[in-house]
Amino acid sequence: MTWNLIRWFWKMNRNSFKHSSDKAKTTLIVSTVAIGFVILMFCGIAFSMASTLQVELISDILGLSFLSLLAFLILFAIPQVFTKLYGDDDLAMLFTMPLKSTQVYWAKFTQIFLGIPGAIFITSLALLTMFGLGANAPFLYFPVAYFVALSLVLIGLGLAYMINLLLIQIVPSHRAKELMTVITAFAGVLGYLLFQLPTLMARGDDHALQQFPELPGWLPVHWAGESLAHIISRSITGMTFLLLGLLFITTIFILFLSSTLVDRGFRTGWIQMNEGSSKKKKKSAAKSFKVRKPVIEIGLKEWRTIKRDMREWTMLIPMAFFMFFPIFSIMIRDGSYEFIQTVPALSWISIQAIALGLFSFMTSTFTSGSVAREGTSIDLLRVLPVKGWTVALGKLWIHWVILFGFIGFLQVISGFIFGWSPFHTIAGWFLIGMIGLGSSAIGLYFGAIGAKFNPKNPQNRLETGTSFILLFVALGYVLLQAIPFALTLLPVNDLSFLLEESNPGFFIGLIQWVIEFKAGSPILISLVGITLCFTLMLFIAWLSIKFCAKEIDRGVKVTYVKE
Repeated sequence: MTWNLIRWFWKMNRNSFKHSSDKAKTTLIVSTVAIGFVILMFCGIAFSMASTLQVELISDILGLSFLSLLAFLILFAIPQVFTKLYGDDDLAMLFTMPLKSTQVYWAKFTQIFLGIPGAIFITSLALLTMFGLGANAPFLYFPVAYFVALSLVLIGLGLAYMINLLLIQIVPSHRAKELMTVITAFAGVLGYLLFQLPTLMARGDDHALQQFPELPGWLPVHWAGESLAHIISRSITGMTFLLLGLLFITTIFILFLSSTLVDRGFRTGWIQMNEGSSKKKKKSAAKSFKVRKPVIEIGLKEWRTIKRDMREWTMLIPMAFFMFFPIFSIMIRDGSYEFIQTVPALSWISIQAIALGLFSFMTSTFTSGSVAREGTSIDLLRVLPVKGWTVALGKLWIHWVILFGFIGFLQVISGFIFGWSPFHTIAGWFLIGMIGLGSSAIGLYFGAIGAKFNPKNPQNRLETGTSFILLFVALGYVLLQAIPFALTLLPVNDLSFLLEESNPGFFIGLIQWVIEFKAGSPILISLVGITLCFTLMLFIAWLSIKFCAKEIDRGVKVTYVKE
């Protein structure tokens, strides 16, 4: 019966692909080709690394690579396993059939293996093959390497199942989907770290390569790396077969242990997710409610909606991601961090420039979803005894305050890392936050003219065409603010050494022009710059709020995505 279920899932997925839209097929094909090019790049890195690597370092590098692969697999597999175990529509039918929970479990296990874990397995086969060819490994290496890759993928998938079966007993059902979204975001962060792995390996000389951390001997990834190192170095002993045997036993044990949790965690977990807990909440004592001004109440209503759904906060992750990983890239390169520490003003103005672009884009994107967040109750905005201007202001201020606090948090962390003074940290925070108010208003207007409601994806609340237009308009706003921003914040005295550059490019030449222009009267030019920033922000914000208010009074049209 399990085999019949597997065949049924296979036919169902095949038919789903056949009847999918041309857009979905094209996206899948383009994504596959792009991933293929990335895999080819890593294959080249693996081949060149293996051909020049010292024999005594093979075990450590393979162990660390296997550990990264296992962590990457677990983080990406957990959300997919959660969806298949508790979110698929076919589970309601399967649980009414005369089937054991273990049969449905193993059929789902095979279905998931053919997804992301299967892609990771194929990728690991390609990388291990190129590594073996580069190291001139004997023929025995290749079947053993393929066995090791399969074992580690099964271990990672088994651990992902165990984590899901345990989490459903601990995490409240109404928070489980949000937790999966956060885990997916962290998987993306781990993916970036894996892309930085070649840079970390390339640091320093051979002496630096000898400083790889040694993995504990009880980890399965250590057994895998050590056994393959024995085969590559042609020093096969009884320990080689013992390590492979331990790896095989561990794989079987984890799969068996995850299957023993099925009866408790699978069926009952699905019931808990779809029907909710049977425990009734106690009624809290009546609290006094104070009615505030409509602008404040609308903003607080938005705050309560955002606070309830953790998936709303994942929109802020890209901002932290793109702001701190350039810092991470600087810190892992020899000499770069030491140089930039000698000139704190250089790190300060560089981070402010990065934060200006990111904050403007994120505020416009984050605020644009506030209109479509109303969903099916969007028509209430027209019958409420408040004007569209009031509704727009209420939605605008709370989104700006949230992101203003978020950029302040990132500024404080950057200040500690690079040793900025409190004045410089607060000055950058204030000016970027003030400029961000204009981009928030721009996002609010585009959210009113291109609203889209998708209950399963809170991040997707804007029409595709409208989102592209918003991207270009936000970029234009940032470029308009760039010159007065530089006139306000550029530290002339600390960056005067840039004037010595004889053949500057466009960017350095622009900075030289600002330094020369500001050198005569820096205080006056800074005041002029901040006045221009403030005036431009007020004009853009007033214009955007005015147009948004007209759309709200006229009636916002929302495109509903069918589930």
